[in-house]
Amino acid sequence: MRVTVVKPSELGPGEAELWASFQRLSPETVNPFFSMTFVQAVGRARPSARVAVVEDNSKIEAFLPFELTPKNIAVAIGWPMNDLHGFVSSAATIDARSVVRMAGLRGWVFDHAPASQQALVRYHYRGTTVQCPVIDLTVGYETYFRDRSRSLRREMARSRRGLEREAGPLSLEWNSSNPQHLRKLIEWKSRKYDFTGLLFSDPTALQIVEELAMTDNVDCGGVLSVLLAGEKPIAFDLKLRSPRGLSGWFAAYDHGLARFSPGITLLLAVAQEAARRDIAMFDLGYGQHRYKFRLANNSYPVIKGAVWASPIEHLGRAISRRFRHVARYCIQAVKRG
Repeated sequence: MRVTVVKPSELGPGEAELWASFQRLSPETVNPFFSMTFVQAVGRARPSARVAVVEDNSKIEAFLPFELTPKNIAVAIGWPMNDLHGFVSSAATIDARSVVRMAGLRGWVFDHAPASQQALVRYHYRGTTVQCPVIDLTVGYETYFRDRSRSLRREMARSRRGLEREAGPLSLEWNSSNPQHLRKLIEWKSRKYDFTGLLFSDPTALQIVEELAMTDNVDCGGVLSVLLAGEKPIAFDLKLRSPRGLSGWFAAYDHGLARFSPGITLLLAVAQEAARRDIAMFDLGYGQHRYKFRLANNSYPVIKGAVWASPIEHLGRAISRRFRHVARYCIQAVKRG
């Protein structure tokens, strides 16, 4: 096996074609966060972006995109804006530790990789598997929504009536190219969460979001949807589109209208329009929010872990994690009294 580390911009049309063919081998990797478009957009903004190209007998078998940290530990490319990451590979068996070592890395840390990636199974952190909720629209929007709980359908009907009574008639703008809409989304999102405000204080994060929001490539394109009350925007939803469907990224709404659930109202309007456009899958992202699982009718598992070049470091960190887990359990047991 041979591993060559390159910048994303150094990958050419041949690698792009091979990359796309690898993506199509798994339903999880046909995802915009696994796309070369996403990787190269990050590369234009962040000098730390790299791709490990894995070859066997002079044939490329896998790509591993990552970003370098000062301690020579790799993290997911585009972190923390990358909702799904891991190897983009052929059906060949991949030795993840050898890839990390031959790439000159101390380790590679993953936060939510598809649990199905066989190369990473032995490096999973125990007890970190979560389900990533998905709206499957292959049955059409009307059938999908009819199959949701009666309480949810009633709540959303009340929310819509409340919004229209309070703010005006609702309409959806499917894919806005208005830069003011993107700026407002970022402003509202940053105001709600300290983490998002910190994220968008990083100019590289802004560059990545602004570029991908306006991108329309087959493997990754931005879709910025706007819920309007009359002519006034009251909610925004930026998703990334791939051949498989839509993947959630950033959403925000007018908090003065929070009691009417404008964010969920917009999400359902986007799902309805997506189905009309023959978009069958709507990935809601790994966040474990209750509303996502009320809306979802499918899911797939993702997991945390790390691959360390040194088996000794791997063992040492595993022991450390175990001690921390036991300590937390003991503290919680004492608190329960």
